Amino acid sequence: MDAQEWDERYREARSSGSGTDAGLWATQPHAQLQQVAGQLVPGTALDLASGDGRNAIWLARRGWQVTAVDFSAEGLDIARSRAEAEGISIEWQLGDATNWAPDRTFDLVTITYLHLDEAANAAVIRRASQWLSDGGTLLVIGHDKENLTRGTGGPQDETILYSPELLRAATELKVLAAEQLVRNTSTDPEGPEDTGTTAIDTLLHAVNA
Repeated sequence: MDAQEWDERYREARSSGSGTDAGLWATQPHAQLQQVAGQLVPGTALDLASGDGRNAIWLARRGWQVTAVDFSAEGLDIARSRAEAEGISIEWQLGDATNWAPDRTFDLVTITYLHLDEAANAAVIRRASQWLSDGGTLLVIGHDKENLTRGTGGPQDETILYSPELLRAATELKVLAAEQLVRNTSTDPEGPEDTGTTAIDTLLHAVNA
C-alpha cells in the first residue's frame, strides 16, 4: 500500500479506538527486539518504517536518542501523541524507507515488518547497513514466507515476505543471526487483534564489526 492508503488505515484506527493515540499495532516491540536491544548500551537509534511508533517509544524510554521515520503522516501523528503523553522526546521524520537517507550514523537501526518486494526489501536493508556507527547493530524482523503455511496473520503474498537466506544476503555486515522465529501472538502480538495463535517471523541480527 502507498502512504495515502496507510494514512487511511491509521485514521480508521483512531476513529474506532479510544482516542487520538489509538493505533494499528501493539504498543510493545517484538520480544526479540526487546531482548537484543535491551542488552545494548543506549546511544543513537534509527527506527525505520516506524509505523505508530512502538519501537521508537520503547527505545526512548530506555535512554536511546531516537530518530523515527515513516511515510505515513497519520501513523507518525499517533506515535507523536503517545510519546508526548509520556514526556518522551523523539525526532519524527516523514520519509519513505526506500529513498530516505540520514545525515549521520547510528548505534542501532531497527526495521520491523516492512514488507516490499524482495528486491526492495534487500535494497532497504543494504542501505540501512551503511548507516551504522562502528560496532553498531542492525535488527530486521518481519513475517517469514513459511508463515503462509505454518503461521497466521501478516501479508498473504509470498513475494513480499522474508526468509533467512534473503536477509543474510542483503547485508555485508557480520551476521550474528539470520533465522526463523516462532512467535506466540498472545504474549508477543503484532497488533491488538492477535490472540493465542502462532506466527513465523524472520530475524536478522547483524553488527558493524
